[in-house]
Amino acid sequence: MHQDEWRTGKTRDLVRLLALADSHPVRVPALLEKLWPDAGDAAARNRLRTAASQVRRTVGDPCCLVRESDSLRLQHVWVDVSAFRALATRAQAAARRGASAEVLDNARAAQELYRGDFEAHDNDSDWAQEERSHLQKRLQEMLCDAAIAALDLRLPREALDFATWTVELEPTSEAGHRALMQAHAELGEVAMALRVFETYRKNLADELGVDPSHQTQELHLRILQGFTDGGATSA
Repeated sequence: MHQDEWRTGKTRDLVRLLALADSHPVRVPALLEKLWPDAGDAAARNRLRTAASQVRRTVGDPCCLVRESDSLRLQHVWVDVSAFRALATRAQAAARRGASAEVLDNARAAQELYRGDFEAHDNDSDWAQEERSHLQKRLQEMLCDAAIAALDLRLPREALDFATWTVELEPTSEAGHRALMQAHAELGEVAMALRVFETYRKNLADELGVDPSHQTQELHLRILQGFTDGGATSA
């Protein structure tokens, strides 16, 4: 549906808030606080009733939005954020089990759903910023797990892509930088792997006054030794 069909930005944000709840009921007071914080209770509830009616009309299903006590619940709809969360959760669980192929399968599918950061009509509101930050963190963690899984499966080019996206999202991700170093090294791009380490080391020193972890320094040393010995390195 085109966003103009919702008539108002507040109506669109009502749909977003209910969709983010994964079919669970959302209490009306919480919706009023997020959508109409400056209106009185009576006026805010009247606006909510109007917006809810517009949602039902636009969707064309009077049962898509149900009232449960003092809560509203969205049902009979597919939500991309919910699907993304489910795939990211499965990827995380697979990573914990060491099931690298499963990690990649779920991460690839989840990445297809993530077409951009979460946006709302009231994009600077606390709830929108919090949701955007949460989804970005889930994406970054999943990409890092996928990079490690790709390395485990001897897929350095795909690992390089996942690791690059990881550190772009979270420049302080040490696991992401290790994966990036290892992917470059396994592709024969040793100079680039060493450059990744030096840039990361400098940024940590400048911004936090700390050095990379022992694990990261050991990887750097193995890559450096492989380079000076004139052979490939197994990172």
